[in-house]
Amino acid sequence: MVIARDIHPDTLAAIGNKAGFFPIMLFFVDWPGDPLHAHTNRGTVTWGGEDWTGVGKVAGLSLPGDGTGMAAQEASLSLLGFGDELDDYLDVDARDRDAVIYFGAVTARDGATLVGEPFPVFTGTINGLRDLTEANAVGRARGVQVPLSSGPSQRARSTAFHSFEDQAANFLGDTAGRLLINTDREGIRLRWPA
Repeated sequence: MVIARDIHPDTLAAIGNKAGFFPIMLFFVDWPGDPLHAHTNRGTVTWGGEDWTGVGKVAGLSLPGDGTGMAAQEASLSLLGFGDELDDYLDVDARDRDAVIYFGAVTARDGATLVGEPFPVFTGTINGLRDLTEANAVGRARGVQVPLSSGPSQRARSTAFHSFEDQAANFLGDTAGRLLINTDREGIRLRWPA
C-alpha cells in the first residue's frame, strides 16, 4: 500500500505495523442545524476540538479511487439503526453541505484512543439522501444512505465559448476566426490547414 499524503508519524507507524493495527473511519457531515461527528468504533473519540460519537459498524462506505479526471468523484455513506426520527432527517434539504471522511488508527479493537492523527481520505458535499428502511425478522431496520460528491458534475457547468470577437479583442489583427460565425447557421465544415 502506498500512501502519498502527509500522515502523522505515529499513525504511519501504526498502519505499517506488521503485527496489524486497528483502523477507524471518522466522518463529519455538516447537517443543517446539527453537524454530525461520528466514527466507526464504540465510545467517544475526542479529536480536532470535537467529540466524535461511535456508531459501531457503518452499514456501507464507498470511496472513489485515486484516479483523476474531469468528472466529479463520488462516495457513499450508509448508516443503519435509526428509529422514526429518521423522518426528520429525510425532510431536511442537506444538498451541497460539506462532508469529510478521515482514516486513522486506534490503540485497541473497538477502542476510542487515537494513535497519531487521522487524515482525510475524502472531502466533498452531500449529493442527496436515500431511505434504506427494510423489513427484517424483528420488525424493520431504518437507515439512510448519503451520496457524496467531490465537486460539481461536469454537466453542471457551462461550456466555454470562444468567438471571433474574443479572438480579435485579445489578439489584434488576427482574422483566422472571422468566418466561424457562419458555421452553425449554414452547416459549413471548415478544415484547419495541416
